[in-house]
Amino acid sequence: MAPVMDRIVVHLSHLVVSQFLLIWLAVLLFILFCGLLATDPRCAPFSSRTPAEGRDGERTSLWPSRVAERIAGIGFVLFLMSYALLTFFKERLADFDNDVLWSVLLLLVLFCALLLSNRGHPIYSALRDGKARVEKRALLRPESLGDWIATISLLLLLVSYIAVIFYKQDFAYYDDEVFTDFSVRGKNFAPAIWPMQGRFFPLEVQEFNYLSRITRSPAGFHSIAQLQLLILLAALAVVLKEYKVWERALVLMAAMLAPGFLISFMGLIYPERNLLFWLAILVMCLDRYSKTRGAIYFLGCLVATHFALYYKEPVAVFVVAFAVTRLLLERNAKRRASFSWRVLAGENSLSLGMLAISGIFTGLFLLGLFPRRSGAYVEAHHVPLGSVLRAYAQTDWLLIVLLVALGVRLGRSLLSNDELDALWEPLAAGAVGYFFAVFALGLYSGYYTAPVDLIAVLYTGRLALAWIAQPARARVCVVATVFLILMLHNAAYSAFRVMETKSLIAVKEQLADYLKSHAGETDRIELFFPYATRFHLMGISSYLNYRGIQIAGHKAASTAAGPGVVIEGRGEYPLDRCVDYRTYVCTHVDRPGEGAWIVVMPDDDASMADVEHAGQGSALLFSVEACGMCEREGSWFRRLHAVSQEYWNRPLPGHWLQLHVFKKLPSQGR
Repeated sequence: MAPVMDRIVVHLSHLVVSQFLLIWLAVLLFILFCGLLATDPRCAPFSSRTPAEGRDGERTSLWPSRVAERIAGIGFVLFLMSYALLTFFKERLADFDNDVLWSVLLLLVLFCALLLSNRGHPIYSALRDGKARVEKRALLRPESLGDWIATISLLLLLVSYIAVIFYKQDFAYYDDEVFTDFSVRGKNFAPAIWPMQGRFFPLEVQEFNYLSRITRSPAGFHSIAQLQLLILLAALAVVLKEYKVWERALVLMAAMLAPGFLISFMGLIYPERNLLFWLAILVMCLDRYSKTRGAIYFLGCLVATHFALYYKEPVAVFVVAFAVTRLLLERNAKRRASFSWRVLAGENSLSLGMLAISGIFTGLFLLGLFPRRSGAYVEAHHVPLGSVLRAYAQTDWLLIVLLVALGVRLGRSLLSNDELDALWEPLAAGAVGYFFAVFALGLYSGYYTAPVDLIAVLYTGRLALAWIAQPARARVCVVATVFLILMLHNAAYSAFRVMETKSLIAVKEQLADYLKSHAGETDRIELFFPYATRFHLMGISSYLNYRGIQIAGHKAASTAAGPGVVIEGRGEYPLDRCVDYRTYVCTHVDRPGEGAWIVVMPDDDASMADVEHAGQGSALLFSVEACGMCEREGSWFRRLHAVSQEYWNRPLPGHWLQLHVFKKLPSQGR
C-alpha cells in the first residue's frame, strides 16, 4: 500500500510543479465560488429568507428550482472528485494536464457566472444601495495649515521616492539575471518551486513574464512597481480615513521610510514588494468588511490572502496567527453572552475561509516539495540567532515598538479586562508570528521584515493617535519624540541602502561602457577577478551579456560585435560554471596572464592593501569611487552597514564601493 501511495504523491507533486499556474488559477476561481456562496443569502444557514427568493419573494436566480440548485451542486462536487481520481492515473491519459485543468477552469467560471446571475446577491445590493460605496470625502483634502504642510511633505517625499528608484536604474543588481536571462529575452521564468532548496514562492516575478510583451526596459519594468506603490498608498489612506489629513500623511511617510519598505520597491526581484501590495489590499478589505459587511470586501480578503501566500512562505504563519487570534477574541467575547458554536462559525466565516485558503497553500507546498524536499536554502543562509537578533534590533526599531505596544495591550487586557480590537490585535499577532517564523530559521536581510514593519506602522500609529487624542502636552511630546527618532533612524538606514545599491549599479554600468569602448582593440579580453565570489561572477557575466558583450563559453552569447570576454577567478568552478543553476562559464586560474584585465569590484571583500597587491606588475586602466563619504573607515555612515545586502554581519571592506581595473604587464624577465 505504501509504494502505491508514494507513486500517487509523486504524480501529484509532478502535477503541481509542471502546471502550477493553472492549478493556482483554478484554486483562485474555486475561492471566488466559495466566497460567493458564503455571501449569498440563498445559501446563508441563518437567513430567514427562502434560498431562491429575493426581497419581495420573487425568484432572483437562473436556477429553475431548489432541486435544480442541489443537483448542480452535487454535480459540481462529483466533478471535482472525479478530477482528483483522474490525477491518480495521470500517466495513462494523453494531454491530461492541459485538457483536464482547462475543463476545471471552464466549469468554475461557469458556476461563478451562474451564481452571480442572482440579482439578489449582496454584491449587487451593495452597489445599488450604496452600502459598499466609498465615502464622498476625498482621501487627502487639506483643511488647515498643518494639513497643507503634511500633504506637501508627503507629496515631496513620494516624488523623491520615485525619482530615487528610477535614478541610475539598470538590470545590474544582485539576482537581476532573472530578468536579463529570461523576461528581457522573451523567455518565461518558471514558478519558483525548488524542492532541492526547500523553497516554494511560485508567484515571484511572474508578472514580468507578461509585462515583457509590452516593454523590456528597466524603466518599463519599474513602472509597474511604482504603480503598485501608488495603489498601496491609496489603500492605506482608505484604512486611515477616519483620521485627520496630517495624521494620515505622517503614518504614510513613516511606512515609506522604513528600510524594508524602500528596499522592496527599489528592486524588482524582491517578493516582499508584491507581498506589501496584497497585504495593504487585505488590510483595507478587512477594515471595510468589519464596518460594512460588504460581500465585495469579503471576496477581496480571500483573493488578497490567496495572492499573498504564494509570494513568501512565512505568510502562512501570518494568516494562521491572524485568523486564530481573531477566532479566540470572538470566542472570548461570546462567553459573556449566550454562546453557540454554530453562530460563532457563521459570524467568523471570513477567518475560517482564510484558514482554509492557508490549508490549500500548505497542501500545495508539501506536494510541490515532495519527494526531493530539502532545507538547503535555510542551511546556506542560516546564521546564529544571536547575530540575527542583534541585526534586527539595530535596523528595525519598528519591530521593537510593535512588540512593546502589543505586549502592553495584552497585559492591560489581562489585568483590567480592556477589550482588544477584533481586527488590529489579530493583525499585530500575525505580524509577530511572521517575524518569529523568519527569526526561528536564523534568516536576516534588510527587507525580510517589510510586511511586519507595515503592520507595525499602522498598528502603533493608530494607538499613538488614540493616546494623544486627549489634550495632554506630555503625551504629545512623548509621541512626537518617538516618531522623530524612528523617522531619523529609518531615513539613515534607507539612505545607506540607496547609496549602496545605486553605487553598485553605476559602477557595473561604467565597467560595461569601458569594455564596449575597447571593443575594437582585441578579439579576446581576459577579465581576472581575484576576490569575487562565484555568485558575483555569475551576476557580472549576465549583465555584460545583457549589455551586448560576448561572454566566452555562454551558449546564449550575444551576437553584438566586440571582443569575447573570458571570466576568470581563483575559486573552484565545477564543470567550469560560475554557479550550477546558470550556464555562464568561469575559468579557474591562480594568477592573471599577460594582458589580462584585473578587476576588483566594489562589493569584493578586499582591503586597499589587497588592491595594491593585485595591481603589482600591472598598469591602472581606470578606477571609480562611487561614494566619496564612504572612503573613510570608521565614519558614521559606514557604521550603518547592518542593512547592507552583503556585509550586514561583518565590517565593510576598505575597498567598498570602489572599482579598480588593472592590465597585467609582460614579465620583466622576458
